[in-house]
Amino acid sequence: MSASTWSTLKDKFRTSERCVEASCRDKSASAGISDEVEPPDRAELGRAAWRYLHSLAAHHPEQASATEQSDSVAWLASFVQFYPCSHCAEHFVGVCEASPPQVASRQEYSVWWCEAHNRVSEHLKNEPRKCDAAKLVRAGLAGLALDELLAE
Repeated sequence: MSASTWSTLKDKFRTSERCVEASCRDKSASAGISDEVEPPDRAELGRAAWRYLHSLAAHHPEQASATEQSDSVAWLASFVQFYPCSHCAEHFVGVCEASPPQVASRQEYSVWWCEAHNRVSEHLKNEPRKCDAAKLVRAGLAGLALDELLAE
């Protein structure tokens, strides 16, 4: 998949209405008081998405074929295009443009996701994580966040 994929997505987000869904906002402090079920806010959505994405990377083929590599990048583009928080997705397009997805192997893909996660974390003023391929794969295969693996 070419750089034009990310450019096309960037244009889509640039011309779209700004995100107005609940997934684009942060929950207010009083949100937990009610018994009413609410859609996830962007922090909840983000945490769940990152856990899924790191697990996905850990299950990527050890050595991906050309078709698997193409499918991985196409899947990623679709994931970003339909991510419920459009300004989050728009920022992530920039991450993909600056550092295109590395999908040739499980190790590369896991490290790429970690580095992408670090770019988002830095943007949000959160601490980056060390991107050790073996630990990332081990955590992802166990369905754990890296911090949970390190706490074991």
